[in-house]
Amino acid sequence: MDRARGTNFFVRQAAILAAVGILARLLGFLYRIPLTNLIGDEGNAIYGIGYSVYNFFLIVSSAGLPAAVSKLVSEKRAIGRHDAAHRIFVIALVLAISMGAFFTLAIFIFAEEITAMLGRPQAYLALQMLAPTVFIFAIMATIRGYFQGMSQTVPTAVSQLIEQIFNAIFSVVLAHAMFNFALGQGYATVVYGAAGGTAGTTVGALAGFIVISGLYFIARPDILRNRRNAWIRAKSRSRHLDDERRGQVAQKIIITSSTIIAGTAIFSIVNLIDTWLVLDRLAYADFEETHASVLLGQLTGKFNPITNLPAAISSSLALVLIPAIATAKQLDNREDMHAKINAAFRAAMLLTIPIAFGLGVLGPQIVALLFPNHPDGGTLFVVGFASVIFLAFSQISTGVLQAIGKISIPVMAALAGAVVKIAAGYFLIAHPAINIYGAIIGTTLCYLVAAMINMYFLSKYTGTRLDFAGMVLKPAAASIAMALACYTAYHLIYTLLPSNAVATVAAIFAGMIVYGFFMAIIRGLKEEDMHILPKGERLAQALKSRGFI
Repeated sequence: MDRARGTNFFVRQAAILAAVGILARLLGFLYRIPLTNLIGDEGNAIYGIGYSVYNFFLIVSSAGLPAAVSKLVSEKRAIGRHDAAHRIFVIALVLAISMGAFFTLAIFIFAEEITAMLGRPQAYLALQMLAPTVFIFAIMATIRGYFQGMSQTVPTAVSQLIEQIFNAIFSVVLAHAMFNFALGQGYATVVYGAAGGTAGTTVGALAGFIVISGLYFIARPDILRNRRNAWIRAKSRSRHLDDERRGQVAQKIIITSSTIIAGTAIFSIVNLIDTWLVLDRLAYADFEETHASVLLGQLTGKFNPITNLPAAISSSLALVLIPAIATAKQLDNREDMHAKINAAFRAAMLLTIPIAFGLGVLGPQIVALLFPNHPDGGTLFVVGFASVIFLAFSQISTGVLQAIGKISIPVMAALAGAVVKIAAGYFLIAHPAINIYGAIIGTTLCYLVAAMINMYFLSKYTGTRLDFAGMVLKPAAASIAMALACYTAYHLIYTLLPSNAVATVAAIFAGMIVYGFFMAIIRGLKEEDMHILPKGERLAQALKSRGFI
């Protein structure tokens, strides 16, 4: 019973972060619609290059801090050392401020040189607008990691939501303002419009930082009280506390976060290489520069942000999984660890697989719905829908391996995937008939290779037996039925009422109903799966009484 309650609590915590993560990414994506309609696919290419460079420096400076702080804090709290947990947080905060300041200055000063190296010097202004975000995010990420280590997902969720609301509003407002300014001055409008869009990201980060800092100071009295009580208890048991020195703690944080960063940075470096590789290999295939930029814009402005929406599910589950598994390992509770690993994979696959199939069958229609002024690029999803599923496997298995201390394995897996991606992209993009689809195929293979390596070592080091039939086969079977229903519904409705918007929305709702119906018929749902939903207990009882779960 305790294990079931613990798993349900874990699932609910993950559901909160996943729901807000999806909403936050949805807001982050929605502003790309008016932005794309303003600057077009060519402007998206400029925006995408600036964002890719920024994302690389963001990862190098602070991406590993939330997971590292979360893991180390949860381990100390599991043995009642709240004082040592807070000490880890303070030291990590000092490191974050130092790293964030250094990389912010580096980006701002060398923006022109960096973008020129990538073949798109027009992106330097967009990159400079993003520079302060690296400093802000480093501090914000550390505070989020501390809350996650305390199994508190609400502060992270609230700050993410506020961050994206401000990001969405100010990205559009500033893009229009700078676009009109450039128009009046005779400057390149797409360059200034893209820079205005990236400036909105900085405003959003600042808003998220203010919120998470405020929540920390609200919780600070309780945190300090728990810290002092824990120190008194530990001191009463031993006259000389065997605590690590600041340098040792800092070293542990750096080693843990650096190894986590290495795996993520590899994918980021590959994305940077992708921007150069796409343009270079398309030129080799005799594509004009403007046409190549448009195709790159479809990749960075449509495929990447849309496929990032379902990735919020698995990334949120991975974030919650790290402190949960680290705590179970610290307490040597293998049964609890196995239950939570299975719960995370089930929750991710139940949602990610149908979304991936839906994108595969309705990709062109969804892109035409969202970007009526620039409807091209939907076929990218037909080719690359499976990458969404493999990315989910990779993210969750990475979280488990990091939690159990095997942090070098995801790095090895990411490196192997990156090699495959670059090799595939290099040869396939240069083929005129394949062109930009070569980058999509390379991405899919990259995540597949990384996921396979991670899953092998996850099984080896945890001994967890995953419910593959319930986790993959049943959702996949229901998703195939859903995809057929989406395809049929779209074409039937479009024949009766030739409106892409109406037919697409109707087809999506039809697919959702069919997926839920088939999952119930093949008994693909479990009672604990319903706990993800609001009032899930009542829904679970209703379905259980009718024999559907």
